Amino acid sequence: MPAASDSKPLTPARRWMFGLATLTIPVLFFVLLEAGLRLGGYGHDYPLFITVTDAPGYLQANQEVVRRFVVEETREPEVAIWPVAFPAHKAPETLRIFVQGGSTAAGWPYGFGASLAGMLQQRLQASLPQRNIEVISTAMTAVNSYTLMDFADEIIAQQPDAVLIYAGHNEYLGVLGVGSAVSAGRTRPVVLTYLALRDLRILQLLKHAYMGLSAQESPAEDRAHSGPTLMRRIVGEPHIALDSKLYHRGLAQFHDNLTVLLKRYRDAGIPVYIGTLASNEKDLPPFASLLSERTDVTAWRRHFEKGVAALRRGDTDLAGTSFAAALALDDGAASVHFALGRLYETQSNYSVARLAYLDARDRDQLRFRAPQSFNRIIRAVAAEQEAQVVDIEASFLDHAVDRIIGNELMLEHLHPNLWGYFLLADAYYQALLDDDIPGPEVQVFSREQAWDVLPVTAVDLKKADYEIMRLTADWPFQREPAQPQYPVSDSEIEQLAYSLFTRKTTWSNATEQLQAYYLQQQDTRAAARVGVLLADTYPFDTERQYQSAQLARDAGLDEDAARLLRRASLVSE
Repeated sequence: MPAASDSKPLTPARRWMFGLATLTIPVLFFVLLEAGLRLGGYGHDYPLFITVTDAPGYLQANQEVVRRFVVEETREPEVAIWPVAFPAHKAPETLRIFVQGGSTAAGWPYGFGASLAGMLQQRLQASLPQRNIEVISTAMTAVNSYTLMDFADEIIAQQPDAVLIYAGHNEYLGVLGVGSAVSAGRTRPVVLTYLALRDLRILQLLKHAYMGLSAQESPAEDRAHSGPTLMRRIVGEPHIALDSKLYHRGLAQFHDNLTVLLKRYRDAGIPVYIGTLASNEKDLPPFASLLSERTDVTAWRRHFEKGVAALRRGDTDLAGTSFAAALALDDGAASVHFALGRLYETQSNYSVARLAYLDARDRDQLRFRAPQSFNRIIRAVAAEQEAQVVDIEASFLDHAVDRIIGNELMLEHLHPNLWGYFLLADAYYQALLDDDIPGPEVQVFSREQAWDVLPVTAVDLKKADYEIMRLTADWPFQREPAQPQYPVSDSEIEQLAYSLFTRKTTWSNATEQLQAYYLQQQDTRAAARVGVLLADTYPFDTERQYQSAQLARDAGLDEDAARLLRRASLVSE
């Protein structure tokens, strides 16, 4: 006979205990692993603001905060916030304003002086000479609404009197965008989950393991002036068609993130000023113009090329007929809408021409410029969340030739030239004054006065030229990228600018050398203005405040001298 079994059926209590153990043991393993990694010092948190090394009472933007959002952590980040210092504790009577956005809000390619924060810092300080003004930028290249939303609580903790936002062009291809190569997922719930868990050391360990497995050996390159631009490397989806699934996912992402962002500020009682978006409409053809798979390509090209040839000859009637025939075959090709814009401009029909250019921009499938829908979203969400809209697009149109934005205001596809940046800052300045944010004691600093004393040096201007040369020599501006030949003479300014461009020196070192050059040339006023910029960048440096104040006084810049002396006395107390 078979032996009787000694096993007994599990009681409900024991079955429950075994089930609980099955669930608990893996959780306990990960909890212990996370604790062990943290105790061992593995990983980082990357706060938005960190203490200034040489000035414990001051904070500045963390130069590595972008590592929150990207996988690669092995080399120095190319994307960083300009590190202007500000007091950790907000003093009474201080007007403190924060700026959020991407590369345009950051002032690229000129630097902080041309940025929204830099220009407003100077202009508001001139308008309120007796008050302490702090305009602090958290803007950086290639980021979108996920980054802005992620920074909001840390900005609120710094007690801002207002927050200024100019963002939207990076929504599709910027970091974590739906078409970006720097992605945590293509859907918003996945990205939000990643952001919620990003500080877990286990997740950081997995990221590093992934990078180790996927890394490819490549020669080291100085990406400051050679190799592919960030614009080329960040693209994951080069073709996002109008009304496609990814297109609408980008709209929803922008709308939902912007809603969360503005609601946080509204709930905290902080006024928000958000700008409408502007970009080059007439002087930059679409990057990517594609036809539908169902289109008769041969017939479409015949009509389109016939229209282009007719337009070149000045035969506007034939050009219009040919373009209409091309549109009838495929309305989605951006290039024919752009050609229609050219045709209407030729006929001096500028309002219709602009509509055609906007239609071309909307159909450009390489989405480095925000479509028209984004300005509608900005207005709608701002109205819902009680934010103030600053109409940057309208300001640019008012100063554009024939009210179509082009190269008179833009450097390439969307970054303003120096005049464009001035208009951007001017629009926010007027909005702040209209709402009495600076207070009743403000002394209006006019456009003419502000333009005469822009906080941008000759080195900044020349370095910007090199940046634009490098960007526009690469894809998508050129089909075949080329290494530009940078014209660098023996002049002190060009030498300094090139060293700054190639990252062989820092902005502070280059600017200090520029000041020394002006003093050598006995240009006291120029040297004093540079000294004021350096003093404002390092407000904790008492000796620099006194030295710059003395130089400003010698140059007749009495208000700047008095302000720097007042700051020096407060810092030394």
